Amino acid sequence: MTPRTLLLLHGAGQNPPSWQGVVTAIGPDRPLHAPWLRGLKPTDGRGFDVDGAVADLVSLMELRDLDVVDVCGTGLGGMVALRFAADEPARVGRLVLVDTPVIPPKVALKVQRAMLRLAPARSFAEGVSKETMLEGIDAMMALDLSTDLRRVESPTTVVAAAGNKMAVAAADILVKGIAGATGFTVDGADSDVVRERPDDLAEILAQVLA
Repeated sequence: MTPRTLLLLHGAGQNPPSWQGVVTAIGPDRPLHAPWLRGLKPTDGRGFDVDGAVADLVSLMELRDLDVVDVCGTGLGGMVALRFAADEPARVGRLVLVDTPVIPPKVALKVQRAMLRLAPARSFAEGVSKETMLEGIDAMMALDLSTDLRRVESPTTVVAAAGNKMAVAAADILVKGIAGATGFTVDGADSDVVRERPDDLAEILAQVLA
């Protein structure tokens, strides 16, 4: 039987190729899609909107004739995945949230935003502009998904970089707030599991999506 299609949702300041290490480790047997999030592609002038991003995922599923998908998101992509699972429970089989905040820490994000304004263009992933990165951070600061947790019906796995105290704390909130959720911390990851430990994340995905 063909495995269920997996959607991979990137974070702010990332792009779909950010998942390449994970995709390579997963192998060719699972169908995958890694779309741009609404408003974060440099040529997309609509601006980020979490509900619009969810609507884009629904449109993608309809275009590709997909009834149910598994979804894995990191950072801002994890927040979109969480809202997607809460709003469209019949469309989401399993949900994996990686380094995903529920109520993003505004003070830390403001500091990050100030540093990014001074960063050179070469600091950003290919295809990601400083402007869209800043817009992504602004979008995160405006979100509060605490009321979405109890609406999630999909079996949920929460993954956090062991070296990222904020991610570990957010993971604890997610595990406690989503019925039946399980959690993993990934050793050797200081801030970003997708970038730093793609093989470990692929192994977790293989385990929970089997």
